[in-house]
Amino acid sequence: MEQIITIVFTVALVYLLLGLAFYPLFIIKGITQIDPGAKGSSWGFRLIILPGVVLFWPALMRKWIVIRKK
Repeated sequence: MEQIITIVFTVALVYLLLGLAFYPLFIIKGITQIDPGAKGSSWGFRLIILPGVVLFWPALMRKWIVIRKK
């Protein structure tokens, strides 16, 4: 049972770390491609969306890739 808990927590940690690594790239380049209304947004706004970007990074990356291919 302890091994299962360790695996679950390790997977969750890796997922969150990947989200944190994705965040700066997304904030600098991707956010304005996905949402043109975010152009010129404040750093306060960009900080507020940190939790959402970290949690939903796979969906945001997928959307960013699709938009870049167009």
